[in-house]
Amino acid sequence: MTRTARVSGAVASVCALALLQTLAAPVNGATAQRKVQPKPAHTAGGHRLQIINVDLDFKPKVRPQYGKLRGFDPVVATVHMGDKIQFVNVDDTEHTASGFALTGQVAPAHYHFAGDPTVRKGRIIDAHEWSTGNLRAHGGKSQVFVTKNPGNYYFGCAYHLGQDMRGVIVVK
Repeated sequence: MTRTARVSGAVASVCALALLQTLAAPVNGATAQRKVQPKPAHTAGGHRLQIINVDLDFKPKVRPQYGKLRGFDPVVATVHMGDKIQFVNVDDTEHTASGFALTGQVAPAHYHFAGDPTVRKGRIIDAHEWSTGNLRAHGGKSQVFVTKNPGNYYFGCAYHLGQDMRGVIVVK
């Protein structure tokens, strides 16, 4: 390869890198940080898979109509009958997502589990207790749950209910 060909190749690489940096730069001084929500994936039969991320630091920007909720993203997951749900722990500590044996318009301020919420239980989101069991830190995934009936189904982390770590799945 000639010296001219090497220089031309290097110049082309530098130009391509500069173009990529220009395209990725913030516009009008706006920060480039923005949260991109993953689109729900469609599963067989046309039903969606809704991922709910788990982290005690997640707080909604406005208080949901369902009461004091935090620690899940989305904190209010609106889905349709037949859709599937999976919880993913993105926090650096262990959590659960455990369903309350009730439904209604507002999340209860206090809830006591009848069963052991740290053990996996069930695969259907409804007004019975179900649980992911312990979700390990840094990426622990739950079993896939399915929604069967319309309603508001509340759940929370068995370890952090006292810190308002609860959410709601609204099935339409």
